[in-house]
Amino acid sequence: MKKLFFPSFIILISIIIGYQILSIWRGLSIYQTNPSKESLLKAIRLNPSNPDPYYRLGLFYQWDIHNIDLKESLNYLSKAIERNPLEQEYWLNLAKILQRLGKQEASEKVLEKAIFTYPTSFRGRWMTGNLLLQQGVPEKAIPHFTYILSNYPNQSGLVYDVLLRALDNPEIIMERVVPKDPSSLRQYLSYLYEMSNKELAQKVWQKMLSFGFKPDRDETLRHIEFLIAQGELTEASRIWVSRLREEGLSTPSDENLITNGGFEKNEILGGGFDWKIGKVAGAEISFDHEIAFEGKSSLKIVFNGKENVDFRHIYQFVALKPDTDYLFKATVKTRGITTKSGIKIEVSGIGSAFQRLSESLTGDNEWRDLTISFRTPANSKGGLVRVRRERTDKFDRFISGVVWIDKVSVTEKGQ
Repeated sequence: MKKLFFPSFIILISIIIGYQILSIWRGLSIYQTNPSKESLLKAIRLNPSNPDPYYRLGLFYQWDIHNIDLKESLNYLSKAIERNPLEQEYWLNLAKILQRLGKQEASEKVLEKAIFTYPTSFRGRWMTGNLLLQQGVPEKAIPHFTYILSNYPNQSGLVYDVLLRALDNPEIIMERVVPKDPSSLRQYLSYLYEMSNKELAQKVWQKMLSFGFKPDRDETLRHIEFLIAQGELTEASRIWVSRLREEGLSTPSDENLITNGGFEKNEILGGGFDWKIGKVAGAEISFDHEIAFEGKSSLKIVFNGKENVDFRHIYQFVALKPDTDYLFKATVKTRGITTKSGIKIEVSGIGSAFQRLSESLTGDNEWRDLTISFRTPANSKGGLVRVRRERTDKFDRFISGVVWIDKVSVTEKGQ
């Protein structure tokens, strides 16, 4: 029994001594989480070398509404640092107090020491950057935010939110804050997408390209989709055509602005100016490789006769010039299309609204052309070509039958 007691006693004493050493070094204490002023003073008397009660008293005199005394807070924080100069949190709080006391130069020097104690700390960089912004010296704050962007990329949105409010200049952020590497620029670009800042998003895109960054297909399509959503179809089309050439694919031309107008491929790049094909109850959409007007394929729509379908689920964006005459043409075949509300094609405008509709086809029709002549408005930003069938309130409203579409084109008149 004695043999067991002695080693256990030694271990217990070692743990107690080790805890005391750790308490002094890290500022730990055994008293309650939110001690009173009296308990903190008592802790100092019992263990004057422990920095933690000094630090907590420094906080107490900052925030207790009945006892706010910034000079006393400064006094106790300084004493905590004397006992443990390697605790970054002590330096950061000291810098805040000095700032509140109007001692900006002293606060900046303390922030330098805070970073020196723990240069890789997110909290240290974050608080230092914010305090320097509050002091009106953004040029000194910027390196700390750049460090965060490089080493804590998951916090980039937080950084951009603060800097946009403080600097109110997204371009400065791009030029002076964002690290000049593709990953960081890509994160900033994603942030700009979320903010719908199309002008700067385009500048960041060009900046990435100037650094030799090679966006993959998904990144390119995301940028194209963003530009289309912002109504910048001309620029989006330029990037689209460039991507098609890069991948060795055929490109739209003045002879036909439609991509994959013959439906010879299920998709070209799978986004952007490709056909958008959605799912809808009551209709099945597919590519038919047996029936075609030209080439080897056509687009096929089968209506099952069980739904009064409001069909708008096949469409494509088209880059159109303003104040220009165009001709749309599609070759369509139908079999057994019921209801008086049949299949037609719609061309509508983006930026400046306009709408033109082809004739509606019902029943049985061998291959025939549906055409629409239209002129874009002076402030047009582009257009949308869509296959349509409108819901009807008639008694005979559940549409059935089959539609094939092929050889779709949009051409500028006079070309």
